[in-house]
This record gives sequence, structure tokens and C-alpha cells, in this order.
Amino acid sequence: MQNVNDGCLGTLRRELFRSIIEKMQGKQMEQVVDAAKDIDITKDAKYEIEEMLNNPYMNRGEIPLAMDIFKPIVPDKTELPVIVTIHGGGLVIGDRTMSRNFARVLAGKGYLVFSVEYRLAPRANSAQQLDDVCAGLDLVGRRLVDFDVDFGRMYLVAESAGAYLAIYVAAMKESKKLQDAIGYEASKMRFTALGLISGMFYTNKPDPIGFLLSEQFFGDKATDKKFLKYMDPEHKEIVDNMPPAFFITSRGDFLNNYTLMYHDKLKKSGKKTKLIYYGEKKLGHAFVTMQPWKKQSKDAMDKMLDWFELVSKEREEKLEKATVKKNSNAAKAAKDKEGGQLK
Repeated sequence: MQNVNDGCLGTLRRELFRSIIEKMQGKQMEQVVDAAKDIDITKDAKYEIEEMLNNPYMNRGEIPLAMDIFKPIVPDKTELPVIVTIHGGGLVIGDRTMSRNFARVLAGKGYLVFSVEYRLAPRANSAQQLDDVCAGLDLVGRRLVDFDVDFGRMYLVAESAGAYLAIYVAAMKESKKLQDAIGYEASKMRFTALGLISGMFYTNKPDPIGFLLSEQFFGDKATDKKFLKYMDPEHKEIVDNMPPAFFITSRGDFLNNYTLMYHDKLKKSGKKTKLIYYGEKKLGHAFVTMQPWKKQSKDAMDKMLDWFELVSKEREEKLEKATVKKNSNAAKAAKDKEGGQLK
């Protein structure tokens, strides 16, 4: 049984680390926000955008959260592809407003964008955060009836810690084992592909994140062996249930080794992936979402969206071939049956 004093010290330690992270990353985010004030984010947009901000909803535990929606203004009856975004912040800071400019750029390219959020550690452990994201995705699913959408073009895009959450919620959809270990049901949403930007995929390696923050992430799950078994994203249950994934990182991304390692793991496991690496050191962590006006950010987004469309097209062609084959087999079986009856 945990000592009460140990529990109090653990809580104080987690809050101290959280405060340090807030000061470090909060300053960086403030600088990015200030830099964006004088930039017209949507000046090159193909479409004008309708913004529906701060839509309140409850997670599965009746805790209030909020969602942003960005809709391109297109002719009536136009079926829109959908992107859901998950923000980063090391699981301990941030909210959906961090990536509003990124969402605006995506919407300006013709995508219906939903930005969900989750409670932060240490007030919620990573399992609860995954449940928050799943609840947000289910709300997205319910809201889709309000729009004309192309259900064959549904994508999940996330940066940094959000990418960690994205790979798990995607894999949970296909894995009852993973749902049982995490302790929550998967979302009903299924995505054609993932976009993973500067992903914080590993949470328990022997590095600063693992040493200093894993206690933040896992909280009271830190002693749950069944849960921890799956906190290695390279676990077969996660890898085998991953949809196609597009990775983006840069030389200046302090977590670029995470992206390179995880992409390599998926590729060697036979998963459909694509990696874009930018060699400029000035392009820092999550530059695509934090600074979407940059030339390289626009290039990365265009490459990601082109790849998404390619994956959707290949999926559609595969489904069409399967349908043709199924119908052909059914026709042949009916013909054989008819011939047998005539004998």
C-alpha cells in the first residue's frame, strides 16, 4: 500500500515538473503567437473559412471540454474531406487553440477541420487523456451529419504529444486487447490515414522525457503492469493495428529521433508510411503546426495532403476490386447452382 507521504511528495513533484514545462514551452508558444499577429494566415487560401470556435461538450465522465470547427465555404452539396487535429504540449500544457492557425490553413485548402482537446497531466493520466480524445472523436462523428462529407477521406493529424495520443486511439479502434489494458472503449471513428508531426511517441525511454515526465503521464497507472505493457508504441498490438501514417520532422526538432525510430519500426513491419525530413536547423519542434505560414510548413502540408488523397484513392480502388470479385464469385456460384438443378 502506498505511503500517504510518498503520495503527497509524488503529487508535489509532478506539479513542480509541470510548472517547469509550462514556463519553458509556454514562452515558446507566446513567441509564436506574437509572431503570427502580423501575418495573414489565410491570404493564399483557396476557400474562405467559417469558424465555429469553443463548442462545449462533455467527455464520458461528464467533464467539460471544448472543440473548434473550421469549415471551408464551398458550393452546396460539395462533399468535404475531414481532418481531426490533436494538439501537443507534452501532455502537460496547451489546448486546441495552439493549432488554430494550422487548422485555418487546412480549411482554406478545402478540408473540414475539427480540433479536439483533452485534460492535462498530472490532473489526468494518459489513459484518461486517451478517453478524452476518444470522446472528442465520437462527438466529431455525431457532428458529421451536419455537413456534407466524404467518408472515404477521413484523416487524423496530430503534433508532438498529440501524435502519441493519435497512434493509440487509432490502434484502439482495431484492438480489444488495447482497450482492455487502457481501461476505456475506443472511439467509433475510423481514419483512412494519420499525419504525425514531430511526434512524442515514446514516454518511458531512459531519456529526459522518460525520467522526468513518465510519472506525469502515467499517474496512478504507473504500477499497472497490464497497462505499461502497451506503453511501448513498438508493441505488436499497436503496430499491427496502425493505419497508413505520414511523418514530418526536421533537423531542429529536438524529438526528431523519435520520428525516425518510429517510422523505421512501422516501415520494417510492412506498414504503409511516408517520411518527410527537413534539414534546416532553424525549423524547430512542430514547426508545421506552430508556424504554418512558413514556406517549408506549406510544403509539408501539401505533401501530406497529397499523400492522404493517394491513400484514399488506393483504398477506394481496392474496395472496388473486392466488390467486383465478390459479385463475380456470387454470379458464378448462382450459375453453378442453376446448372446443378438442371441435371
